[in-house]
Amino acid sequence: MIELDKHFINLTNGIEAIPSLNSDYAFIRIQSTACEQHRWDYIIRELDYNFLMSLALGYHCIVHDYGANKSTPRSVYQGLVWIEYVLNRHWFGREIYAYVRAHNCRDYFAQCYAELSDASLRKLDYFKRFVSTDHIRLDACTYSTTHDGDYGYYVQLLKEGPLSSAY
Repeated sequence: MIELDKHFINLTNGIEAIPSLNSDYAFIRIQSTACEQHRWDYIIRELDYNFLMSLALGYHCIVHDYGANKSTPRSVYQGLVWIEYVLNRHWFGREIYAYVRAHNCRDYFAQCYAELSDASLRKLDYFKRFVSTDHIRLDACTYSTTHDGDYGYYVQLLKEGPLSSAY
């Protein structure tokens, strides 16, 4: 089994995690707004290819994100749970329990999964060819930020820290 952690910075607030990372990272964008609007197909369609390949190969993927005045953003407590549910269902045929804020959303997610577009399913099928693990290794590292929407702050962090293109 692959032991390497792969770090993904969720744009935009996740940029705040870069100074604390001592390893390579890549960017991903799982939008809290898309979760709030229940645009589940969009979330799957827009998933980063490096992220999906890393999960398929069995890497431990850690998504770093900061919540606007809260410790866990919706992109994590709802979005990552949805992604993990979909990948388990599509790649392994397993319908896992999906807890969002202590509520089991498995039945709801099953309904949403049944409504995924052909484009999303084709994307998942493509990466299924590379699955060489028996489970999804996906975690998050979250904190609270007071810099939501402060793009000048994020630009400064990006200029000060090393940009990584390791994946």
